[in-house]
Amino acid sequence: MREYTIVNILYTRKVPVKMNELTAELGLSERTVRDVLRSLDKTGERHGFGIRMIRGQGYLLETRDNQAFHAYLDKGQLHTSQVDLDNKQSRQQYLLFYLLQSDSHQSMDHMAEEMGVSRSTIISDLKEVEQRLAAFCLKLARRAHYGMRIEGDEKDFRKAFSYFILQPGHTLQHTEDFRAYEREFDIARLKAYLLYILKERELKISDVFLDNIVTHLFILLYRVSKHNFIVAGQAAQSYPEPLYRELAGSIAGWIETHYQITLPADEVDYLALHISGKTIMERMSEETKSHLREGISGILERLDREFLTGFNQDKDLREALLLHMFPLLNRLYYNLQLGNPLVEDVYSQYANVFVISFRFAEIIEEQYGFRMSRDEAGYVALHFAAHLERMQQRNLEKFKRIAVICSTGAGSAQLIRLKLESVFPKASVITASITEVDEISSKPVDLILSTVPLATEIKEKPVIHIKQLLDDQEIQRIKEILSLQINRTKPSYKLMDFKELFRRELFHLDGPDDYTELLKLRCREMVEHHHAADDFPEQVLFREQKFTTIYKNGVAGPHPMRMSAIRDCISVTVLKKPLVYEGKPVQLIFLINLGPGQLFLHKEISKLLLVLMEKEDSRSRLLSVNSYEQFIHEIENLL
Repeated sequence: MREYTIVNILYTRKVPVKMNELTAELGLSERTVRDVLRSLDKTGERHGFGIRMIRGQGYLLETRDNQAFHAYLDKGQLHTSQVDLDNKQSRQQYLLFYLLQSDSHQSMDHMAEEMGVSRSTIISDLKEVEQRLAAFCLKLARRAHYGMRIEGDEKDFRKAFSYFILQPGHTLQHTEDFRAYEREFDIARLKAYLLYILKERELKISDVFLDNIVTHLFILLYRVSKHNFIVAGQAAQSYPEPLYRELAGSIAGWIETHYQITLPADEVDYLALHISGKTIMERMSEETKSHLREGISGILERLDREFLTGFNQDKDLREALLLHMFPLLNRLYYNLQLGNPLVEDVYSQYANVFVISFRFAEIIEEQYGFRMSRDEAGYVALHFAAHLERMQQRNLEKFKRIAVICSTGAGSAQLIRLKLESVFPKASVITASITEVDEISSKPVDLILSTVPLATEIKEKPVIHIKQLLDDQEIQRIKEILSLQINRTKPSYKLMDFKELFRRELFHLDGPDDYTELLKLRCREMVEHHHAADDFPEQVLFREQKFTTIYKNGVAGPHPMRMSAIRDCISVTVLKKPLVYEGKPVQLIFLINLGPGQLFLHKEISKLLLVLMEKEDSRSRLLSVNSYEQFIHEIENLL
């Protein structure tokens, strides 16, 4: 079954699929996936296909004998439900597919027979299925002698349908009835019409939000075709603004013309609410703008005090949040929060700004009474990430006079100077030999870069040791070092050695079998060593409940909701056998404890974790260490 699932993923994608994507979709370890891929070599030889690994891209399915491969397809091996009976998550996904696409009651015995598992397995899986449905305010209603079916408000059903049925990349097959409806739905023509009427009314929309509205309309038409309607009171307690009601009316008229479906007034109102929460209205009234600006400025001031940042001084950030907040508050008011297909990638690459974004969400809830989802917080995080990137560039522009000390001759020094002028276009770059160090140190330079170690320390001037030849990786390293130096809480031109964050007393090669218990133990250890405040354990666990910090391939970076470390440090736990938490395996745990003002340092830690997520050989070396000394040696190789 696992072989069929992997082949189906590769066959439907048509492009190389990375190992971390396969492990995430299958819920299996890398070792297991590699074993399955090896067994597929023999299967492919018999059925006319092969799987090729392309370095840096992933695994690609290639057909060598189309007739044999299509015979393999015709046997139904790829058109089955593709449920991996050995994988609990795969079985639960199948049950959700089965129940959400069925309008009638389904018996437990029938589902067990369909899946080929025991009744007791179905009973066990349904307990967690019910929990997943409860998150959408839906329940499994049981009726004696008939079976069970999903019940709840139609708007909640549609949210669950979108989340579980229309997620990209799943391996389960839709029902024939659903596929037939998909074939009749003309997405391109609908998108073109939506863009036309939005532009006509001076409304802007992002590609992600446009796709979200198209998905909503597809589910709307499919459900209405089955006589499932939004009824009065389900959508909201108040009517949408006239502009959006007019827009929804136009779309309803287009639907009636092209699909011969007449939408009831409640459906039109619900559609209007979706549009109001996903479009940007440039004609926003000055009164509304003024009110929002005041609220955003107040929130940014609080964040600046807590994180020692300068968000409120960034006009671009304030304006970006202004345009984002208007539809966001509409979505929150009508409980129509967006899904975010980028949230996992954004979180793994910008874990530092998610700390800010979740605090932003807390303040929104406190001031407006609306609770933001983690997906919505992901969209807000992108604005803060853009701010930090702008700040990094502006900080680099502060270096106006740069001296390069090079001992290999004028040609090498000239090449370095030309490279640096491309990085610091507003700076004056001069070169000097090692014999001119004293003279250079007395001049008003902002930065000294040296290809050789300096015999004497130069006080009050930043000095960075660089390679003889500056490649892209070295230039990036210089930028990151300068960002860390400029943004340190305490002014210092000496970059703290990254290794100092790791401490012998905070390094472990084992721990409790329960992930939550392990975090509690490591947090208490931080407090006992006086590295963290007393509420550190509470903050970390609260953060984990909001959104688990377990990333891809067993790497985790838990951290608190507040950056309030007494001493910056990282607790490390390396587990020989992975734990599983919320369906995710975890084996390398980096518990991050940083103080206010260390967002850029948090970013560098995130980059280290990202390397471990993406590079299997780096992970393997860390997982094989048996002592703190070996761990530090491997970290040195990674930095």
